[in-house]
Formats: sequence, C-alpha cells, structure tokens
Amino acid sequence: MKDRTPRDIAVDDQLRAAGAEGAQWLTAAGWGPPVTVPLHRAARWQRETRARMLAAEADESWTWCDHLLDGGPQPVVVHAEHPTDLLCRACSVAARPYRRCLDCGGPAASESPADGREDVFMGPVAIYTRVRCATCHRADPRHGTFGNGTFGNGG
Repeated sequence: MKDRTPRDIAVDDQLRAAGAEGAQWLTAAGWGPPVTVPLHRAARWQRETRARMLAAEADESWTWCDHLLDGGPQPVVVHAEHPTDLLCRACSVAARPYRRCLDCGGPAASESPADGREDVFMGPVAIYTRVRCATCHRADPRHGTFGNGTFGNGG
C-alpha cells in the first residue's frame, strides 16, 4: 500500500466533507437520505454524464463557476445537459427554471424538486442531476417509482 502524504490525507478529508455537505443539502431540500448505488447500477444518463465530465477533465476542456473556488470544500453539481460545466449548488439552484429536458431538449419548466421531475445521483463529491419536462417524465415507464435517482422522492 502506498504511503499517504499529508496532502493525500487533506484531500481525502476535504472530499469526505464535501460529500457529507452535499448529502445534508439534498436531505434538507427534501430528497431524503442518500442511497448508495454502484456505478454499474446507476441510470444510463448518469453514467454518460459522468463519462463526459471525466473526459472533459482529462482534456482540460471543462469549466467551473467561480464560487467553487471560494469557501472551502463543497459539492460540485453536474447538470446532465452540460456535463463539462461544474457548478456550485447555488448556481445549480438558480439555473433550475431555465434548464432543458434531457429527453426532448425542450424547456423542463421545473422550478423545484418537489414536482418530482429531477433525478439526482450523488458521487463522493459530485451531484449529477437531470430535469425533465412534465410530458417526458409522465411518459417514463418508471414514473412514480424509485429508480431514477438516489435520493428519496427525486425519482
């Protein structure tokens, strides 16, 4: 096993703190406690979003909001429709009314998670999310079932 440097330990601590903060934020927003889902069992949209985000990291083509540079460790939000743009939670919330449906590309017209049209998966430090329009959400055969996201009523 590799000897861990103080920097490795500090980064691990920051990742755990960001993950815990993300879980608290989502629970407070009404999603319920996080459920662990192995990546191979995650929804296809989430695996594709994660793959595109990691490819952007590898070729350094990703962007991030300036708020991620301030205030210490915090969760990163990745919107499925723009997985190369990393956002802080405040910018993600502010963007919600203007987001596009991942299925049809039309306006999602979804202002809050209470309407149940946002699917969320949380990794160790990143929150992956998609919002769908009401029509596409209702057309999903899993409508009303747990399975689209890892947080309570977000499915």
